[in-house]
Amino acid sequence: MFDPDIEWLRLISPELAIAVAVLEEQHVRRAAERLGVPQPTVSAVMHRLADAIGAPLVQPRGRGIIATEAGRAFLPAAQQALINLRAAGQDLQEVIDPDRGRVALGFGHSRGLRDVPRLLDAFLAAYPDISFTLKQGGVPAMLDQLRAGALDVVVVAPMPPADDRLESLVLAKERLCLTVASDHRLANRASVDLRQAAAETFVGLTREHGLRPVFDSLCERAGFVPQLAFEGEEHETLRGLVRAGLGVAVLPRAPHHDPALVEITLRDPEARRHVGAVWHKDRRLTPAARRFTAFLTTSGAKVLGGG
Repeated sequence: MFDPDIEWLRLISPELAIAVAVLEEQHVRRAAERLGVPQPTVSAVMHRLADAIGAPLVQPRGRGIIATEAGRAFLPAAQQALINLRAAGQDLQEVIDPDRGRVALGFGHSRGLRDVPRLLDAFLAAYPDISFTLKQGGVPAMLDQLRAGALDVVVVAPMPPADDRLESLVLAKERLCLTVASDHRLANRASVDLRQAAAETFVGLTREHGLRPVFDSLCERAGFVPQLAFEGEEHETLRGLVRAGLGVAVLPRAPHHDPALVEITLRDPEARRHVGAVWHKDRRLTPAARRFTAFLTTSGAKVLGGG
């Protein structure tokens, strides 16, 4: 979903921004909330566009709306037009005040507790007048938004597959552990082979999350298919399930010690993942985003390593 610089686009092309939001959301109220305008204004714009074009861009379906054939034909070029208008705003910003601006930063769920706050704190110490729009979600969804132009930079773990369109930067390596309850039969072990837990009930992330394919690969290397009792959206949810005795999990080490949990080193050398940053290789970034990617390149690894 395209997420433009709302204030600029509402000023320079309000009706185009509204039409794109409605077509992408396929919901008038959500489009109004996204743009910060009254719902009647959105409805009135869509009616005016339908009269001008000679055909509606959306039509009712059930309790919602869907794009018409005209709407589907209109949307790709309209999205590109908003991208171009956003670029024009970025050009103006660079001329007027290159040390200000906004960075659209996306990140996976597991990066929000420690890594992203550390990076922002260090960066803003040098560039206090640059602001950020933050979006959190599954890594595939964040990368889709990056490719669509809605995000400038995404902080991910693990690193995504090679893509000629994306620039990737490794910031840290993160070891994975077998996380068990403190009274679990393996809790007194310093390290284990994952195959020693083959008979256990596991809890894991859903397939939309970056750690899931790593977990599946480790189990395959260990020679078993895990029995999954629960699938969750965040690491802390999985730790809560483990704490309650509902299974064991393969996770990175928690940022804070929890006496109810034990994290056992996995002996498999592949039991790790890279933490990194990704941005679009060919798309022109704003001055603020360029400053942030330069900071990540020169200092990001030191910041996440505690240096």
